[in-house]
Amino acid sequence: MIQNQEPIATAVPWIRPLLVIGNYVAPFLLIGTHFRFAWLIAAACCAHACFAYAITAPACRWLGPVVTRFRPRGKDVWLTIDDGPSGEASVRLGEEMARRGARATFFVKGESLAREPGIGRALTARGHTLANHTHTHPASIFWVLRPSALRAEIDACNDSLRHAGVPAGPWFRSPVGLKHLLLHPALARRGMRLVAWSVRGRDGVACNPDAVARRVGARVSPGAIILLHEGRERSNESILRVVDELQERGYSFVIPEDAQMI
Repeated sequence: MIQNQEPIATAVPWIRPLLVIGNYVAPFLLIGTHFRFAWLIAAACCAHACFAYAITAPACRWLGPVVTRFRPRGKDVWLTIDDGPSGEASVRLGEEMARRGARATFFVKGESLAREPGIGRALTARGHTLANHTHTHPASIFWVLRPSALRAEIDACNDSLRHAGVPAGPWFRSPVGLKHLLLHPALARRGMRLVAWSVRGRDGVACNPDAVARRVGARVSPGAIILLHEGRERSNESILRVVDELQERGYSFVIPEDAQMI
């Protein structure tokens, strides 16, 4: 069990049941009235739209707390890198960043780390941290996983971290920022927090270093959580370009304490 410095709320008290009731009750009301009332149709559409937004919007807090920024102690940013580890490319990236005095958190897929546990140890030896990005990264079905499958995705990744000799930290990032109705209770029972982002390079598909650095540079501010990705053709080049350009602007790449999260 992972211990946090302060308790974690499991959900916004009234929004979760309201969304559930709206999505399950409204369709039955429509069937019972044979679509005779326009306001019921509108209410059902609104309920489904709100539920879809809560599930798909990474920063939405309707289902529970989401970390999107932290309280900086200077001109600090937190670089988070998803979808690794990616073999020797991850090792080289960790070394290049350490040479620049930049630290990052790698949100890793558990099954990938299980195949290459030494990479996790190499990254932590360079001052970086690793965190949970599910075991298999089930992006298309994460929001509808069976409760047991949801728990297994979280626990198996934590197991991979421990087996690699890397402490399982308190942070979790879901695939592409999706949520699950039971995600926050599952994380709370494990003493974990859901971490999203405030700035992203949109490098998950098209990884052009110029475009990635331009997007991040235009939106960054102290306390920002930056999202970038591993495993693409020019991932390392894009990430290091972001690091170099922001350091030239006086930014420091730090790993904040859990108490700094907001």
